[in-house]
Amino acid sequence: MRTFSILIFTLFVFSVATAQTKATLKSFPTNFSTSEYENLKKWNGKIIAFDGIIRQEKISRNNTPFYLLELGENKSIWTTLMFKNKANKTGDSIRVVGYLTKIKDKRPEESYLDDENFMVIAFGLVDFKNENFLFLGGAQIQKKEWIDGKIPTQ
Repeated sequence: MRTFSILIFTLFVFSVATAQTKATLKSFPTNFSTSEYENLKKWNGKIIAFDGIIRQEKISRNNTPFYLLELGENKSIWTTLMFKNKANKTGDSIRVVGYLTKIKDKRPEESYLDDENFMVIAFGLVDFKNENFLFLGGAQIQKKEWIDGKIPTQ
């Protein structure tokens, strides 16, 4: 709880300095968990927010992290970030928000995606333990919505 309080305070200070909204205990909600995992087709093209543990890390085509995030119950999903993240490593628990999309046009070096049908293209990440909050620069509306306690809209 102390770490979460420090995160909230840090975000508050950052928000005031940048004229953004401030984080509250309702900030950064999730809408996806292992119970929805069996219906990934239903979520295709939609924004999802979920918690995961980084189990593997690769480098994406854009030189940003590509994580295999374990959701629990032996379920995982590959998630690529739309920004650089040097703070998180394998074993860290993070919360991400992004678009669930069908995997297509794989490159030969992306053989780790061979048995996968879907992935997440993340535009936001929160790590409560390490006090890390990252967001895609051009997604200010979605950032404000997530901080305000709403799942971002398209």
